[in-house]
Amino acid sequence: MGEQTPLPNALHPSVVDRLDPQFAEIFTKYQAPRVQANQVSYEEYNKDRSKYTFQICPGPYPEVGDIKIYKVPVPDPNGEIDVQVFFPTENAISKSGLQNKDGKFPAHVNYHGGGFVIGNLKTDESWCRQTCQALGCIIVNVDYRLAPEFPHPIPLTDSWAALKWTFSKADELGIDTSRVSVGGLSAGGHIAAGLALMQRDDSSMPKLVLQLLVVPAVDTRFMPLEGPADPNVPYESYIKNEFAPCLPLDRLRWFYQLWLGTDMEARKKITQDWRASPILASSHANLAPASLHIAGVDTLTSEGIAYHEVLKKAGTPSTLKVYEGVGHPFGHWDGELEKGKEYVQDTITALRKAYTV
Repeated sequence: MGEQTPLPNALHPSVVDRLDPQFAEIFTKYQAPRVQANQVSYEEYNKDRSKYTFQICPGPYPEVGDIKIYKVPVPDPNGEIDVQVFFPTENAISKSGLQNKDGKFPAHVNYHGGGFVIGNLKTDESWCRQTCQALGCIIVNVDYRLAPEFPHPIPLTDSWAALKWTFSKADELGIDTSRVSVGGLSAGGHIAAGLALMQRDDSSMPKLVLQLLVVPAVDTRFMPLEGPADPNVPYESYIKNEFAPCLPLDRLRWFYQLWLGTDMEARKKITQDWRASPILASSHANLAPASLHIAGVDTLTSEGIAYHEVLKKAGTPSTLKVYEGVGHPFGHWDGELEKGKEYVQDTITALRKAYTV
């Protein structure tokens, strides 16, 4: 028998013993044999994005009452983005009991992940459908523009425009403006954290009831242009989880180079600003309550935990759950992964609590 071809992305020895066995099995079956986008040039990736971006054992896709796509204008540069709105079925509405006496519904505005470079409206579709039906709420799913064609801060400003649009169209969509939350996974978590800061500082905007932050990036200052992170980096997971499955340091570096650029002098200024590093905001007081969901074997583990502590210290209510033994995208693997299923139920519970006022 011939020798087996090595897997392009086999689990690294530094993490094998710390991984949940089920997560490791799923990763080795579906992810390890595939080349990742960061392992080819951006030009090669862009020729056939589907070759490098694929879903792994996603959860169910329950039928919803309706789905509509809206074209939303965005500035700087002027353009438009798609915003997808999920409406629950009548049965889900009657079961949830969250519709108010005026017939309005709570709404969650979702921002997908993908390092500000990849991802689209399909990325979180399973979670959006499940949450819409479980809570009888409206889900607003935002397809913000992506780097490198639209680098920082365009994904954030697009997302802000989408949030303002949601409030402006509340009557048309049937949204109760006193029960709106924001959230997202990874880059989407970064965006949601930034929007919570922007909403607090804009007196014309209604208050948000929750910021749902899932494996968020919140501090972009410490990513080197090449090589390992500085041993003195304040986030242990940059060192301990350098070779984490799914989002090793090299993949995070690739995203940051396309999103923030490769001119390190320019990047130093960008990353000192709270729009790139929400943890550096001058104040984290009086923000919407936060619900953080962190992967235990992830380059971003320490950042998420640190943001929870910063919020609490500032007096902003924050809850934290670390899902030990799993990597960055575990929440998307709820078709098979038990901790992914647990995560979905945890986020639904957090939103239900926020909407029950």
